[in-house]
Amino acid sequence: MVLALVAAATVAGMVGYTAMAGWVADVPQPVLADLYLRAGVLPAGRPSRSTLWRVCTDTDPRALDTAIGAWTTARRSGRDPVAGASPENDPAPASADLVRLDGKTVCGAVDADGQQLHLLAALAGGVEPGTPAVVIGQVDVAGTKTNGPSCARDLLETLDLDGRTVTADALHTVKATAELIHSRGGRFVFPVKENRRALFDALNALPPSPSTPSNPHKPRDQARPTVHGRLFRTR
Repeated sequence: MVLALVAAATVAGMVGYTAMAGWVADVPQPVLADLYLRAGVLPAGRPSRSTLWRVCTDTDPRALDTAIGAWTTARRSGRDPVAGASPENDPAPASADLVRLDGKTVCGAVDADGQQLHLLAALAGGVEPGTPAVVIGQVDVAGTKTNGPSCARDLLETLDLDGRTVTADALHTVKATAELIHSRGGRFVFPVKENRRALFDALNALPPSPSTPSNPHKPRDQARPTVHGRLFRTR
């Protein structure tokens, strides 16, 4: 319950425990009582600044990430995260055929050594453009960003990949990650850059896919720019 209040205060723009405690003090009593009941506890007083700090600092980040990931996964599947049943009036759940791996450095968050926090998240969504996606899991990338591939495998080990396609940037184009996804019943689409010369040349030598529509007025092997300024070669 305290973590829910902290999350709401953060979304409201509060920075620091003093500001959060001030925001909690202004929450209407009926809303606070309802939150207590939803958490399965009897209504009590408002948590103080020291309580907010103690709960946040004592909480296991990995356990919290796991719990939030399970909740968002349940919501996406159409099940009630508490009761475990599909709400009768909820719309049909959206398919989650695609799992995207994406890492971001969290601004303003540093560890005991002064290093910025870098999180690697897995987002589940549909394959159609514009389909909403939800975070179903994330891990802290300890040390440098080059540790991302091994952290990604730790994250993928916790997810259901059967029948899903995993996408990521070129940092994760490594054999161990591909083998893990394949062994768990998933597929993957990873970019290959020219710094992976042997693999790049092997893929570049492949004939065009029969399912790829051809344009007689366009060269078969042609580079085209993307919105990120990268060049992709289509065959």
